[in-house]
Amino acid sequence: MSPAPSVSLDSLTAIVRAHLDHIPFENLTVFCGDVPELSLDALADKLLHQRRGGYCVELNPLLCACLNGLGFDAGLCMARVMWQRDVPGPRSHCVCLVRLEGTEYLVDVGFGGPGPTTPLQLGTGTNNVRFETRERLGTVLSRQVAPEDWRDLYVFTDEITTMSDVQAGNWLAATLPGSLCSRTLVVTRQIGDTRLVLDGVTFRKFAKGRTVEEQSLQTPDALMNCLQDAFNLQPPPELKDALTRKGIF
Repeated sequence: MSPAPSVSLDSLTAIVRAHLDHIPFENLTVFCGDVPELSLDALADKLLHQRRGGYCVELNPLLCACLNGLGFDAGLCMARVMWQRDVPGPRSHCVCLVRLEGTEYLVDVGFGGPGPTTPLQLGTGTNNVRFETRERLGTVLSRQVAPEDWRDLYVFTDEITTMSDVQAGNWLAATLPGSLCSRTLVVTRQIGDTRLVLDGVTFRKFAKGRTVEEQSLQTPDALMNCLQDAFNLQPPPELKDALTRKGIF
C-alpha cells in the first residue's frame, strides 16, 4: 500500500490534478431528471466505483472529506455563479477552501470548463486567473479568455458552509425550471493541458486553450460511445430515454 501523501501544497496540487484527470464533471443524473444523493457513501460509490462523475455539489464535498481524512484543513463554501450571466446567480455552486500553513487556497474540481485546475492562493491567482474583492459581494474569481478580456466565474465568501446548505444548492440546481444542469447535457474532463468538452451533442477537444478537434454526434449510440471512450464514463441506462424525451435526437 502506498504511503499517504504529505500535508503540503505539492501534495494538494497533485491530488487536484489527479482528480481532474480521472473524474469528469458531468450532469447526467440531473439531465435524466433525478436529484443526486449527497451522502459520502453514495458519492464514493458513484464517483469511485460506478465510473461516473458529477457536478460541484458531488465532486467538491467528496474531495473535501478525503482531504480532511488525509490531514488537511478543508471546508466547503457556497458561491454565486457569474459566468455567462448579467447578474450573479443563487448561492448554488460549491467550492472547497483549504488552509495550509496559515494560507488559504481555493480548490474547485467541480466548475467544469473554465474552472481552476490547480489550488489557488486567495488574493493572488495565476497568469490567467485572478481574485478581486468587490464591496457587498465578496471575492470574485475571474479568468482571462483573451489578452484584454477577463470574465467573472463566480463570487464567494470565506464563510464555511454546512451540508444542509450544499443540499439546498443541489436541490435548486437539479429542480429549478430552466436550470442549465437540467436542460443541457454538459461533460468535461481536464487531462493535463488538454480539455475535453461535451456540450449537448457537440464534442470538442482543446489543447492549451485552442480547439484541436470538434465533432457533432449524430446518434444516441455515438454520444454514448463518446462518454465511454473520451470521458471513461459508464452512462446510466436511463440516459437514452432522456435524450429522446428532451428532443436531443
